[in-house]
Amino acid sequence: MYKSGLTIWYNVKNMDESVKYFTEGLGFSLDFKDEKQRIAIVTTNTKDCCIGFAEAETVAPVTSSAVFEVEDIEKAYVELKERGIHFTGEIETIPNLVKLVTFQDPDGNSFELSQTIAD
Repeated sequence: MYKSGLTIWYNVKNMDESVKYFTEGLGFSLDFKDEKQRIAIVTTNTKDCCIGFAEAETVAPVTSSAVFEVEDIEKAYVELKERGIHFTGEIETIPNLVKLVTFQDPDGNSFELSQTIAD
């Protein structure tokens, strides 16, 4: 019944700012952009997973998090911070399970980086 793939949509205040944040800041690639309708889609690092943006007058930040798995969270944290990504705290470790760190996009939506660990 289902096909492979997932697209997460967010309303944003400024589509161009969000596209820049997710492409230049996070390193994802622009897949689609419609200037007239003010919508865009970026492809993430996860196979068949995209994030869509629709410009809207009213934006309520989403507090649930899309989580992106990385190979080395410390390295990703430093690199993304240098690109201007705003992290809301430091890297947290859940022993024998995972390391996590949360960041927000320009509209206040929450996202996380995750590194699975095995002790």
